Amino acid sequence: MTIFALPLLFICPALAFVSLFFDLIYQKKGNAFILLIAVVLFFWVGLNYIPNTDSDLVRYFDIVQIDSGYTSNYFYNNLISSGSVLNLVQDSLFFLVSRFNNQQLLPAITTSLVFFSGFFVFLSVKKQTNSSSLFKILALCVFLSLMRIDIAAGNVRNISAVALITIGIISYDILGKSYFTQLLFFVLGLSMHIGTMPIVVIKLGVDLLYSLYKSKWLIFLGLSILASVSIVLFIKFGILDTVINKFNEYSTGDVATSAWFQILQNSVKFKIYKYLIVFYLFFTIFLSWQQFSKFKSLRKLNLFYIMTSILTLVFALLQPGSTFLRYFYLQIFLSSFVIMNHSNKVKNKAVFILINIFFIFIFLYYQIYYIGINIDGSKFIRDTFFYPIWFEA
Repeated sequence: MTIFALPLLFICPALAFVSLFFDLIYQKKGNAFILLIAVVLFFWVGLNYIPNTDSDLVRYFDIVQIDSGYTSNYFYNNLISSGSVLNLVQDSLFFLVSRFNNQQLLPAITTSLVFFSGFFVFLSVKKQTNSSSLFKILALCVFLSLMRIDIAAGNVRNISAVALITIGIISYDILGKSYFTQLLFFVLGLSMHIGTMPIVVIKLGVDLLYSLYKSKWLIFLGLSILASVSIVLFIKFGILDTVINKFNEYSTGDVATSAWFQILQNSVKFKIYKYLIVFYLFFTIFLSWQQFSKFKSLRKLNLFYIMTSILTLVFALLQPGSTFLRYFYLQIFLSSFVIMNHSNKVKNKAVFILINIFFIFIFLYYQIYYIGINIDGSKFIRDTFFYPIWFEA
């Protein structure tokens, strides 16, 4: 059905999304084509995400506006001379968008990347686990409810970084691609946002321990050398200080004490949202631990999920504001893995299904709530899902 998605954009875009979701669940071949259509459809979603004046996305628009006055030579020479090469990917994204006379390309690109990554995980796990259609539907709905549109389109740097890192992890651990593929996406992700460093460190640590456990000495030796060289370079070039400063900034520094963080801290709805996520994390950690203890396949990915979820829990329970969300993005991307990997062996199936349905509805509410806060929600829904692509209201 995905083959009809593009023509349906010119008739009724909502039907195009229905056809995409149908093929994500039921189609057994043509994953590359399905992902391509997903990129197109969610590029359209991002184009229609027009932020309010006080939105975080507007700050990124200002960067794009500044970059529009630079030539390519000046931009990259300045990037190198200022010592900002570490931010090559994120700065290049802003510069690329500045070449066009449409700032909406920025949320369009990030939204398409984010949902590409989420569906890439979904399709990869679907192929590996052979779960039933019911659990595929549950997994897809959980991801779609958790992955807020305002984050996919408006967060830009951090969510894109986690999306890139997730692609690398799944490529290596599920699809069996080379370790260098995973490292490449790690480098791209870190260059998009250095704050994702803890995720990469945990993953490399899990890989190191697992290679030792499985007596894969070549991988163990290579990772040991890589870790040693990385530590030296991070210290020498001040990258470690940058990560620590970023952590302090969001823990006790300017960001943590800013007005918008204080508003979040005092918001009852946000507190409920936060502790619902804590509940979700405890639930999925329990599922992953069961999978790690009882299942033979994908145990390394289970261990990684558990460790990163504990990190997110620590941030959620001890840190102010929305800092924890920066690490919860990873659990969102891996949500379909936790559900579909558990489906065929779950005992109390009815309870498992009901808990997931509860999460779907409660997070769908917050999906709609945060869309309404950050943009004109009714206009966004009309323009994205009901007006043909050629129609101008």
